[in-house]
Formats: sequence, C-alpha cells, structure tokens
Amino acid sequence: MINLPLAKLLTVKVVAWSLAGMVTVGAAAAGTVALSSSGSTSTSPGGAGSSPAGLAGAASASGTVSGGAPTQAAKASASASLSGSTTPGGAVALCTDLASRAESILGQANGTVTDTAGQAGLAQVLASPTVSQLLAAQPFSSLISLADSATAVPDYCGLLLSVPAVPVPSDFTQLPASVITQALGTLPASDLAGVLDSLPAGELSQTLAELSPAQLSSVLTTLSPVAAGSVLDKLPASSLPTVLTALSASTVASLLPSLPASDLTHILTTLPDPAVGTILTELPAGDLSSVLTQLPQAALGTVLTSLPAGDLNQVLITVSASSEGSVLIALPAQALGSVLTRLPASDLSGILSRLPASNLGSILNGLPAGDLATILTTLPSSTVSSLLASLPTATATQILGKLPSSVLSGLQGILPPSIVSQLPLG
Repeated sequence: MINLPLAKLLTVKVVAWSLAGMVTVGAAAAGTVALSSSGSTSTSPGGAGSSPAGLAGAASASGTVSGGAPTQAAKASASASLSGSTTPGGAVALCTDLASRAESILGQANGTVTDTAGQAGLAQVLASPTVSQLLAAQPFSSLISLADSATAVPDYCGLLLSVPAVPVPSDFTQLPASVITQALGTLPASDLAGVLDSLPAGELSQTLAELSPAQLSSVLTTLSPVAAGSVLDKLPASSLPTVLTALSASTVASLLPSLPASDLTHILTTLPDPAVGTILTELPAGDLSSVLTQLPQAALGTVLTSLPAGDLNQVLITVSASSEGSVLIALPAQALGSVLTRLPASDLSGILSRLPASNLGSILNGLPAGDLATILTTLPSSTVSSLLASLPTATATQILGKLPSSVLSGLQGILPPSIVSQLPLG
C-alpha cells in the first residue's frame, strides 16, 4: 500500500462530487474507488501499479484493481459523458484512478514516492507523459472517447476533478464544446478563475467564444472582480468586443464598475471606438459615472474624445445629470475642449445648464481660450447670458478675461452689466 498525499486529495474530490449529487452511477461505483480514507491505493498482487503495461484492464467501474478485462458496468460508466446537468461518477472514478496510478509510477520511476500534494501537483501529474501511456490500457482508454481525443484527456480529467489550472493549456480547446461549457458552469469561483487564468490568450478567446451569452454572463459574474478583470484584460483586442457586446446590459452594468481601475482602463482603451460607445451608452447614469470616474485623466480623455459623436452626446448628457460635472472636471484641458466643442449647441447648452455654479466655473475656466471662444459663440445668446449670470462676478470676469478682444466685444451686448463693468472693453 503506497501512502500518497495526492490520493488523499483525490479522495476528497470524489466525496465532494458525491455530496453535490453529481455522481450518477450507483453508490457502489462512487464509494469503492481504489483510494482508502487514509489515502492509500490498491494494486493487484501482480504489481499492476508498477508499470503502464501492468495496468492494462486494472480498474473496474468502482475503481478497484481487478487485473482483468473491465466489466460491462465499467464500460457503461466510463462511456457516460458530460451532458445535461449531471457528471458521470464513472468518469470521475476513472480520472481519479488514472491520476493516482500515474503518481505512483512517477514516484517509483524516480526511486521514491513523490510528494505532489495539492492542486498544483495534481495538474502536473495529469500533464505527465505517464498519463498518455496509461490511456492505452483498459479501462482508461474509454476516457479518450469522452474527451474526443487522447491529448484532451488530461484537461478533461482536470475539469472533472476541479483542478484550478489546466494541465495542458494548449490542448484545452480540443475538448468538446459541451464538455467545456458545462464544466465551467459547475466549477467553484476560485477553481474557475484558475482554469481561465491558466489558458493562453488564444485558447481563452476560443473557450469564451464557445459559451452562449447566458453562459458567458454566468461565468464572468461568478468570478471575483479581480479575476474577471484579469480574464478580460488578457483577451486580445480582436475578441474583447465580441465578449463584452455579447453580454446583457444588466451584466455589463454590474461587471464594469466593479473591475479594478487598471483592468477597466485597459479594456476601454483597447476596445474599438464603436464598441466603447455601444457599451457606455447601455449603462445607467450611476454606473456610467462610476466607470468614467475610475479612469485616470489621460485614459478618460482618450475614451471620450474617441467616441462617435452620437455616443459622446448621449454619454455626457447621461453623466452630467448624475455626476454634477465631475467627469468633465476630471478631463485634461485639451481633452475637455475637444469634447465640448464636438457637441451640438442644444446638447451643450443642456449639459452646461445642469451643472452647479462651482463646477461650471471650473469647467469654463479650465478650457483653452480658443475652445472657450468657440463654445461661447456657438451657444444661444440667452444661454451664454444665463450661464455667466449664474457665476460669481469675479469668476465670470476671470473666464471672459481669457478671450481675445474681438470675441469679447461681440459678447458685450449679451453680458450682464455687473460683468461688463469689470471688463477692459474699449
């Protein structure tokens, strides 16, 4: 009897599957895996655990070493696949026995029993060439049909055993889409995060593309904000828009504001401009303001100045009603001028008129002189007069003092007398 830390881990895994009600073969099949409560493995008198050749036909449906051909029950349980809402106990038992036997062989090949306790050790064992050798023998060969190929078996078993890292990331997408989608939907949040984080960008993109919008939403909202941000941050620019625009507006509204600022910044500055506009205009006012105010000044300027005109209008109208101009105040001067001068006069008038006097004064005073002149000469005269009259005289005088004399003279007839008297007009 070989006492292996890995065997103890696998015993816990199988028990967990049983308690979750996901083992669909009989109690005997789930309870007689060749792993004792102390974590030992059973081998035949002939030393079946000593080499791949000696393991041919070694495990029955219950996981007990028999030394002979698998029974019909073993074949039936091994041929079950991940489908519907259940996971086959037979496949779990086979994967458990496969990993335990590979661990034993690896230890004996090194002249000692290895100590690969923990999930990292389990992933390493499944990724070893020893697993490929064992798959040539019954009953483990039945796992090949379940995973669609021998190279996908390590990752298939990794999913069944909730290993929070993909044993062979480059082969992960060889698994049937149905296996991947169900497995991702049943993994705990921490294991799910590990699986997705261990995939290279290309395989991660392909995996997420296999999910329906509902499944994709479930996966991303199951993850912690940090893990979800890491997953989205890892996606290439070519697939990131497909993932985000596939989500419902409610999912995007709950997901984006919760992301770490660094991941949110990368996402919004990586997405193509139309996709950014589509996403931002779907957000409710409070969530939109939360997203934009998390961005550093430079990133905020990049995002807003690159939006299509229609989307920019909608975004600014939405946030001005909820953030009282905090988004505009956060913009660098050049970006602020670029954003405001792109707005139609009617939208610009509505946005500025809703701002508190203190924020309005800060925004107008922060504009470059050329952009300030463009705005004040574009707005209706009545709006200009109303906006300036709402400001303290000293603030209004300071703002107007930035204008060229030619522009200032043109505004003289619409300015409040209290302000005119303070200006250097000829």
